[in-house]
Formats: sequence, structure tokens, C-alpha cells
Amino acid sequence: YEVKEPPGAATINGDWITNDDIKFYQFINELHIAINREQVKKDYQGKELKDALANLDNQESLIKDKNNLLTQIIRLRAMALLGSEKGFEASSKEITQEIDNIREQYGKYEAAKRMIKEFGEDKFWNKQEKQYKLIILSQKVQNDLISKVKKEHPDVNEQEILFLAQKQYEDLLVSQVNSLKIEIL
Repeated sequence: YEVKEPPGAATINGDWITNDDIKFYQFINELHIAINREQVKKDYQGKELKDALANLDNQESLIKDKNNLLTQIIRLRAMALLGSEKGFEASSKEITQEIDNIREQYGKYEAAKRMIKEFGEDKFWNKQEKQYKLIILSQKVQNDLISKVKKEHPDVNEQEILFLAQKQYEDLLVSQVNSLKIEIL
């Protein structure tokens, strides 16, 4: 018998979450921490700097947890699937616009430019394009909920609207995840 290694860590409705997907999520988290570290060093001094760096060190230890990364992927894919089910789309124009924005943001940080170059720029931006399709779909679900909450509670302030919409989003996420066939290997 020839035993084949599974191509990933989990499936959602039969679609694999590959080991490459998990590595990419870890890389994105590391990239954001490197950006935050660079920004913190510009903005703080003394004890504030030390505390902020300690917080980033703590976050860095969390992003190595495969289960945490898998949870992030499942959350995003579940809501993107829901967005598709609701008829939302992520147009190539929207994706390009988001990618251009994030390129500009990352371009402001030496750590980000260096890390992306080491990762492989084409590979990185191709993966980001796929990610942003999912992100845009999940954002459309979120924006739909915000609009719904505003209609239901016209006299409530913006902070309360966001709080109520976030609660509904989390409830919807739980419901969506429960409706999917998720297998973790």
C-alpha cells in the first residue's frame, strides 16, 4: 500500500485548506507584526516602547499556533461562502483596488518590502489576490449587516451600530460554520 500525505490540514465542503494556505496566513501575520514593530519603534520610547514590543512578542508566539491559523482561514472562507450565497461578488476591479491599496501601505515599511521580496513578490501578490476576493465577500456581508442594523435602530449612535452589527456578524459566522462540512485532519 502506498500511503499518501493529505494535501492539507482541513476541508470545508470538500475544498482543501492546504499546508501552503496555513503557511501563507502565518506569513501574513508575521508581516503585520513586523509592520507594527516598525511603527511602534517610530511612535514610542522608553517604557511605552518596551511594553508595545512585549505585546508584539506575545502576538508573535500566538501566530505560530496552527489551530489559530486554521481558525482564521475557516472564519474568512465561511463568511466568503455566505457572501457568495447571498449573491455578492468581488469584481476584478474591487480586488485590484484593494491590492493597490495594500501595496501602497506595505510599500511604506522596509520590513514589509524585505519580507515580501524574500517570500517572492509574484507568489505573494497572486496569493493576496485570492485572499482579497474572500475578504471583499466577507466585508460585503459585514456591510450588509451594518445597513440592516442602521435601519432597525435609526436613533442609535455609530459605535452602538458597529457593536450590534459585530454581534450579528459573529452569530451569523457561528451559524454559517455549523452549516458547513468542515473536517480537520
